[in-house]
Amino acid sequence: MKKLTLLFAITVLIFGMVACSEKSADLAPVNAAKTPATIDMVATHDIPLDISIAQLIFVPNSLAPWLGRIILLDDAGHLYSTDIEGRDPKRVGNGKFIDMVGLAREAEPGVFLAITGNNKIEAFIESDDIGNFSPMFYSGEPIDAQGFCLAQDTATKTAMLLTANNEIKRISFNIEDKHFEQTIIEPIPVKPKIKAENSTYENVSECAKNHQGVGYITSIPTEDNLADFTSNTFHFQPSKTGGLLINGDEFQANIKNGLSVRGVTSIKYIASTQSNYGGGAYAKGVLALVDADENRIVFISMSYAERQLLQAFNHAKAVDQ
Repeated sequence: MKKLTLLFAITVLIFGMVACSEKSADLAPVNAAKTPATIDMVATHDIPLDISIAQLIFVPNSLAPWLGRIILLDDAGHLYSTDIEGRDPKRVGNGKFIDMVGLAREAEPGVFLAITGNNKIEAFIESDDIGNFSPMFYSGEPIDAQGFCLAQDTATKTAMLLTANNEIKRISFNIEDKHFEQTIIEPIPVKPKIKAENSTYENVSECAKNHQGVGYITSIPTEDNLADFTSNTFHFQPSKTGGLLINGDEFQANIKNGLSVRGVTSIKYIASTQSNYGGGAYAKGVLALVDADENRIVFISMSYAERQLLQAFNHAKAVDQ
């Protein structure tokens, strides 16, 4: 009898412990999604436009940085050339285009490439000092493209693209006068991956269709910090709600009003360059944010953005330690 009583007591105790364990598991808190640390930045300046912008690229000028051009692709697929002040946008090319990439050239007229609606590549060269571009004579191995791969800055001698068959290929180019010759270097043996959360994306090593752009800031050493310099690269992208995310979800930037410039709360497209765009605030480049609510572009000085980011990054690192 005592054995039965002891056995019953042990059984009750075991079931009680299991029940308690299950209850504790049910009540265990679910880890909430990570909340990015907030960084406040002030808009440097903005330009209002009469067109709705789908995309923009930079075509810098190494001899006269203030003459660097910004190429706009509107929602209808038309190309326009303007400057950092948004003056007198000039129509470029005929027909409709789906993507483009700017080239950085030393002491030479600006050049950019654009993909037509039927997947052909066209090249354009700056034809005067007021921002007009004219078509170049284009030759090289035939290639059907649907988009250029996102890169950290303006292309120089090569570019990567996504073909109409979803292959990544790297092309090199040779420019002489108004002749643009393109050569396929090699295919990149990577298969496309479709992002589950957005089936309009086809990303392969940052190659994308219908992308929202990307921005980069890479710290560059100066004479004052050569001894203890550590390079940092910050990656910008729009969030699903139109905010500005940095390094995935590590930081989120609030773009606030400047002295005479309104900030931006909903971002449609992002682009950046570390080329000089007129000295002063833009000597180290510029970050461009296309407003999703209005036809305008908000610009942020790259040197100012870098200071804000490094301050936040170093603060976060000190807290972790």
